[in-house]
Amino acid sequence: MNRLRWTFALVLAGTLSSTLALAATVKEEHCTGGVLDLTWAPGFGITNTMTPLTLTPSDAGYANPSGDHTVANAINSFAPDSGGIILTATDPGAADYTWEGWFFTGDGNSRRGLVVRADPTNFFQTHYQLTIRSGLISIDFRKFVNGAPSGTLGTWLTTSLAAGVPTANSWHTFKITASGGTFHCFFDGVDLNGGTPIVDASSPILTGWVGCYNFNAGVGGIPAYFDDLIMTPDTITPTRRVSWSELKTRYR
Repeated sequence: MNRLRWTFALVLAGTLSSTLALAATVKEEHCTGGVLDLTWAPGFGITNTMTPLTLTPSDAGYANPSGDHTVANAINSFAPDSGGIILTATDPGAADYTWEGWFFTGDGNSRRGLVVRADPTNFFQTHYQLTIRSGLISIDFRKFVNGAPSGTLGTWLTTSLAAGVPTANSWHTFKITASGGTFHCFFDGVDLNGGTPIVDASSPILTGWVGCYNFNAGVGGIPAYFDDLIMTPDTITPTRRVSWSELKTRYR
């Protein structure tokens, strides 16, 4: 009986420890082995969603950041009511988080980037997006409400970037930190707003999914490659170890 009691106590302690550790979970999309790691949903009432792609040596994006030549691919559609759009998202399991990853500029012929706080109840039509414009001329942090732009919270000309204007067919990183109504936006590791928080003082969106965006109003079928996408919760609860003395007091 004592042995069974101690066995149960050890199992329970491990379960409690694991539960605490999983209170906040990092989620990653690397398209491991050419298969998506996360579950992605389509937005804006269209069927286009994230798909896995294994690149060939002839593809301009072949030398992807992780070097495995597999990427997550967001191909935009063309529909009269929404233009050539894709917004595909995945559940972060947290309200405040950092969402970051690599994106490929391609021909620079579509607006593309990352999305945070996307509302799953209206096909992600309410959200924030950090994107580089078609033509690679500027980077914008915008808010959408019910499918329509509701304000630009930040705009940065790419001519002002330390590394200059991004070239076509090149890999770069975006990162967004979202905490309450406060945001930081990064391009290639540099805080675009010089470290000053971006604050949405007008009805901020406080929860929502993370995702990717690709848009060209008149042309469909444009691929947008993403790689090594990582969602990190704002607060990660560490695993709590249970000491023998504490365990004994619980199960005498």
